[in-house]
Amino acid sequence: MHSLDFLEQYGFFPFRRAHGSLTKPHLSLRFREAEFHIDSSRGKKGYNIITHAHSDHYGKGNVRNRNAIASHETARILEELTGKKFAGNTFSIGDKLELDGIKVSTHETLHMHGSAAFLFRSESRILVTGDVKDYSSLPRCDVLICEATYGSPADIFNEEIHRVIEEANGSFYGVYPVGKAQRVGKLLNDNGIDFSAEERITRLCKLFGIEVAKEGDVHLTTTRKIYEYSGKKYILTAQRFYRLPRIVVSDHLDYKGLIEMVEHCKPEAVIFYHGKPTSKLLEDVRGMGVNVATLNQLERLTP
Repeated sequence: MHSLDFLEQYGFFPFRRAHGSLTKPHLSLRFREAEFHIDSSRGKKGYNIITHAHSDHYGKGNVRNRNAIASHETARILEELTGKKFAGNTFSIGDKLELDGIKVSTHETLHMHGSAAFLFRSESRILVTGDVKDYSSLPRCDVLICEATYGSPADIFNEEIHRVIEEANGSFYGVYPVGKAQRVGKLLNDNGIDFSAEERITRLCKLFGIEVAKEGDVHLTTTRKIYEYSGKKYILTAQRFYRLPRIVVSDHLDYKGLIEMVEHCKPEAVIFYHGKPTSKLLEDVRGMGVNVATLNQLERLTP
């Protein structure tokens, strides 16, 4: 039996779009005549679903796409980043949509401002998560299409939020400017700590009412620019490849969290479409009685 034959019973077809010898990013879903391109470059037909505004999920490339679908917050971030008006359709997280006859509900993931998961209801319930920080608002589904950024059993961590507060005075924090900077900025605001920031970080923080001082107790900069500063410096991440000391702050589930998300959503099948699912992760999910596929197993089709 072909390794993906188990997906045939769910009434949709997941595939990757071929572009010559290359493959378009991420994946597409076909329900009868409806097509949805997930965190991918613009399709010739169908809708482009943007789960959040990070560049590796291709929102910038779809900002002028009339068939793009994104949350209001995601659209605002993309407009700020590109200087262009978002031409697609927007929603508030929690809204229910109907797209080409397919009912779609939207759900919070708390990965960053505006990040959303999408539950497609056709013959079955197909949940596409995007990147996830908190799975508690995700619904049950028959097929779970999700990330695996921390897809190795070595990737188990506890966040060090207390250290973000304790080390703030006189420090430089290296953060991803889109998403994490706003989370950290709000955390500092909530704890009465003034912070200054690079211009792009400042603009994005102000979009969401996060106060940035001209001079603060701590300065937020990017993970690239932080090396230009002298003094007490930290990278705020769960990744291990940076040369500077880190404070563990992640906007993703760790390995244990991925397993718990599968348990929470109770799917019969999982497709890992983003990140690095290890053989151990696949083995552990199969051990739960769940069928598993990865992105590179999907069929490539020429549009």
